[in-house]
Amino acid sequence: MAVTSRTLQLLRAMRTAVGGYADDAVRDLAEQWTHAWRRIAPTWREAVDVLVAWAAQHGRWPTPVEIGRIEQVPAALDATTAELDALTAATIATVTAAAGLAIAATADGEPRIIASQVPAAYRNDLQRRAAQRILPSALDVIRIRVGQAITAQSRPLGADAAAAIRRELVRGVKVGANPIETARRAVAAVQGAFEGGSQRAAVIARTETLDAYRVASRYAHEANADVLGGWIWLATVNGKGAARTCSSCWALHGTVWPLGSAGPLDHQQGRCGRAPHVRPWRELGINIDEPSDAIPDRQAAWDALTPAQQRQVMGARRLALLRSGRIGWDDIPQLRTNTAWRDSYTPRPVSDLERIADQRR
Repeated sequence: MAVTSRTLQLLRAMRTAVGGYADDAVRDLAEQWTHAWRRIAPTWREAVDVLVAWAAQHGRWPTPVEIGRIEQVPAALDATTAELDALTAATIATVTAAAGLAIAATADGEPRIIASQVPAAYRNDLQRRAAQRILPSALDVIRIRVGQAITAQSRPLGADAAAAIRRELVRGVKVGANPIETARRAVAAVQGAFEGGSQRAAVIARTETLDAYRVASRYAHEANADVLGGWIWLATVNGKGAARTCSSCWALHGTVWPLGSAGPLDHQQGRCGRAPHVRPWRELGINIDEPSDAIPDRQAAWDALTPAQQRQVMGARRLALLRSGRIGWDDIPQLRTNTAWRDSYTPRPVSDLERIADQRR
């Protein structure tokens, strides 16, 4: 293995590009949801004014049946449903486009990343061969499968947001002496339920775009199995982002995985990378001594953080367990199964870590 500084530079560039596609999708969707709310807000203000007037007259908030009889409410719900249907379709289209860009960037970049790990005299040939093995037909299959996953994740957005709005209507607000303030709070509750869909769309955009990169990267690595022996989990452990990396991803940084395994299986919106692990040079017929690899050492990077940054990553109790030696890095990540999405590694709960530590006494 010879992961070089050039390898890391190329990987950072790819992760930055893919992250940019995800961020662009999030901004685009946020703008669309904002405009949608502006279109239906007057309808909801009218409906809420009628609800508040009804509540003031009767001294209580109307029941679900009574709410349904106030004609302005079904009209507002119908307008909202139409907007949510359009937003769901927009989410699918926007995220699918971002994922497609991520797949294309990965297919283009992986041959250079692989070739960066051999001596300069061998790079052009290896890059050419690695690129030839990444077949357009296989990328098309990946795009289809990624699109199906995006559609499955996005389809409930509208129904879930509409259900949340109905719950807020039924819950109602406390009727006060000031009907204007009461109406404002009621509209804010409806808006909050509506915008919950926007937040979910943002999570889908980030997660599915980044996962599209990982799927394409896995394919590119498997297509070059003759020169690769596995892949390495890369988290952000240096620079400004190090303190924002979760404890699970810190623990998994630098670990080596079988070539055909999925990953990195980090949490939703996680931005960890997958570095191809070239076989030893002599196995490839390169009779030159290899340099040490340039992957940042986890412990050295950890020790370079300030105590406050370490607490930000771990939390006080988890950090105390690690510092005392009662737990190790391997104890921190926990694989969680999610049939609606995918398996992912997340930080093990502190209570579980304390139990593990106590059992070792």
